[in-house]
Amino acid sequence: MAPRRSPQTARPSRRRAPRRTLAQRADRHACYERAVQHPPSDATFIARTFEQLRGRPARTLREDFCGTAALCATWVMLHPENRAYGIDLDPEPLNYGIRKHLLPLGRRASRVTLIRRDVRDPMEFRVDAVAAFNFSYFTFHDPAGLIEYFRRARTGLARDGILYLDLFGGPESMELREERTGYRSFTYVWDQAAFNPITHELTCHIHFEFPDRSVIRRAFTYHWRLWQIPELEWLAREAGFRDTRVYWEGTDHRKGEGNGIYRPSRKGDNATAFLAYLVCLK
Repeated sequence: MAPRRSPQTARPSRRRAPRRTLAQRADRHACYERAVQHPPSDATFIARTFEQLRGRPARTLREDFCGTAALCATWVMLHPENRAYGIDLDPEPLNYGIRKHLLPLGRRASRVTLIRRDVRDPMEFRVDAVAAFNFSYFTFHDPAGLIEYFRRARTGLARDGILYLDLFGGPESMELREERTGYRSFTYVWDQAAFNPITHELTCHIHFEFPDRSVIRRAFTYHWRLWQIPELEWLAREAGFRDTRVYWEGTDHRKGEGNGIYRPSRKGDNATAFLAYLVCLK
């Protein structure tokens, strides 16, 4: 029989550190970009419509509420003369954007400027296009606050500049509901948690669920005012914009959902949910 070690000479047992869950290892910004954003589509839409409406190419873009500045990075890759400015108050996504989007650009990163500032602050430069995407301007709850932002954006535009907004709506946008979309490594959950029909205040969360049943709950939370297209057009004109155009998404009738193709229209189908762009001309 092998001799037993005495308690004094026994080696301490090695305990393995608990294995981290997929949720603990995931990066919420990376998940968000994969599930929510598609910067190539947005950048191409801005470039195409600007040239159609103004008869010249847009070369400078300001991305308000830019977050990780994925659109800025995509914009400068479209053309060697393109330049982008990203404006945001939160240093966390800005730092992520520098690591994940700007550094891989190499020399092209010199044509991207990130600024930690309120989008309503005066800017020392003017651009061809300002984009406020991912419904970020919904953070302004009252008309006066949104008009102030529109006026600041207009001031920051060139003489023939354009403000680009995206928006969503339809009856489903006012319902309390959760929508799940599966991706290879996670499930994206859009959670409309609260809606006030009197004020149109809307609270939404984004959750990410993983195959090992771990979850990032409330990875992002938004307290928004759900603005409607006629309201936005009126407020844009109050802020001094000369004209507005709605670009409505077409329908894939086989799937019964949007086809990702946006065209100018003054009549939209009465969908239960829709996405659209609002283009405001200076």
